[in-house]
Amino acid sequence: MPNGVSRAVIEVLLDRISQGAGTISPEGELLYSNQKLAAMVGKPRAQLVGRPFTEIVTETDRDALAAALSAGRDSAAQCQLVLPRNHGQGELHALFTFAPLGHGQASCLVTDAGQGRMLRALAHEVRNMLGTVKSSVELLKRSTLDTDGQRALQPLERQSGKVLEVLEELRRLNPKE
Repeated sequence: MPNGVSRAVIEVLLDRISQGAGTISPEGELLYSNQKLAAMVGKPRAQLVGRPFTEIVTETDRDALAAALSAGRDSAAQCQLVLPRNHGQGELHALFTFAPLGHGQASCLVTDAGQGRMLRALAHEVRNMLGTVKSSVELLKRSTLDTDGQRALQPLERQSGKVLEVLEELRRLNPKE
């Protein structure tokens, strides 16, 4: 721990970041968990602290997590694994980043690397592109196009509206966590 910085101050800072964060003992137990990590796992912090850190991932990923944690005690280490979520909420693909804290302890940041985040980013990009298409269609509708040009705009306008409806439905089905 840096000189002059108390554990309480560091924990307050960790509670304010958008990633899951924790500290792990030399024996592999979770010493501290921020609220975001608890939310990612779907359990209260009280159920995580004091338990083996490897229990937060699927059984098939425990050896990989233990290896990354072991490496993270000496230098920075990363791995991408799956967090099973409590109460039937599925799983979360996450990037684990470890860093040594000294005396055999390690810190861990857990970042959502799942498809939901990628889908939201993709939907955002498509919405931006469709906004440009809709603006162009509106400009073309106001210009002096012949009958064929006006007829060609109609399906473009309908289809871009349908794509926006599909994107809105996807957003509704996969809201931000």
